[in-house]
Amino acid sequence: MSSPETAPAPHRQALLIAGIVLIAANLRPSLMGVGPLLKDIQADTGLATGALGLLVTMPVIAFAAISPLAAPLARRFGLERVLLASLVLLALGIVLRSLPGTPALFGGAALLGGAIAIGNVLVPALIRRDFPSRIGPMTSMFVTVLAGVGALGAGLAVPAAGPLGWRGSLALWALPAVLAAAWWALVLRRPVPVADTGAAGATAAGGAAPPAGVWRSPLAWQVTAFMGLQSLSFYVLVAWLPSLLRDAGLSAAAAGTHAFVFQLACLAGSMIAPLLAGRAKDQRPQAALTAGLVLVSYLGLSVAATWIGWVVFAGLGSGASLALAMSFFSLRSHNPLQTAALSGMAQSVGYGLAALGPVVFGLLHDVSGGWGLPIAMMWGLVALQGWAGMMAGRDRRL
Repeated sequence: MSSPETAPAPHRQALLIAGIVLIAANLRPSLMGVGPLLKDIQADTGLATGALGLLVTMPVIAFAAISPLAAPLARRFGLERVLLASLVLLALGIVLRSLPGTPALFGGAALLGGAIAIGNVLVPALIRRDFPSRIGPMTSMFVTVLAGVGALGAGLAVPAAGPLGWRGSLALWALPAVLAAAWWALVLRRPVPVADTGAAGATAAGGAAPPAGVWRSPLAWQVTAFMGLQSLSFYVLVAWLPSLLRDAGLSAAAAGTHAFVFQLACLAGSMIAPLLAGRAKDQRPQAALTAGLVLVSYLGLSVAATWIGWVVFAGLGSGASLALAMSFFSLRSHNPLQTAALSGMAQSVGYGLAALGPVVFGLLHDVSGGWGLPIAMMWGLVALQGWAGMMAGRDRRL
């Protein structure tokens, strides 16, 4: 891994930018395409509702389990090689999930989730290493492509299932993964300059803490708390927003429209937040604003859920929160190794929380018989997210 002070040659930068776009385009569509096809999957396989819930959650569980392994793998084998391997595994996982048999369905979901976790963790480290002066714009590009193609994956799932069946619809996303892997094989053919591979690239100037020390850093835990709580809130909205809106009186079509507007607003928020964060040394105002938008949306959903403005606020805040969390991995670290270690820690704990959020939210709804209690829980958690963001947004590094 290279020193953050050493920028790659222009031709290599172009290869890396295209490679980052291709990775981002593969990190969400294979996940977002499952939800719209659950009824087809259930009709074909006979799986119970609980098993279907596990199928949806399996990749998120893999995120939590595999994320801490990404940084050690990158230290041993190099960022580019590990990213290439993750794309190959992603394509294999997508194909495996589409094969007949329940073990293949769940095994493929776990494999592709683990592969996506590697990309989630290591792309911020790649940006920190090769684009240290453009962390904001590069993170904005990464998260925007990630969110945009993820929404496309959800939108194309049902139309593609018409001619291809649900298995073919899911398998379709192996093709861009293969394309991305081929591109990264090309990147590896361009040797990294010798200055980028020496010991200086593995340590930060000024005696920065080694990557293993992030688990003992209060700042790392603040970044982790922000990452985890914003992920929890996002997945709660993805899982339960349509049901909440239908119970409030909207039709299924109108609730679907609101959900689509939520995704569009997430896309807008993810574009703007890193650009603002990268230009400032202190990101506390952005952290407060993003959490405030989400909190206002939950307050609005509890009193007048059918107004689409609450969904817009929720999407802007959620998209911006994810992008800001991704920016923190680079902005709060000294070098790419620290970035990868912090990213792995934050995403491991964060996605563990995210997997629990929709389950607890649904249980509180069942126990209370309404949405008031689970939404009240989210008021407290989003306020806690704002506090964690204010702490993580201070101008300091590990």
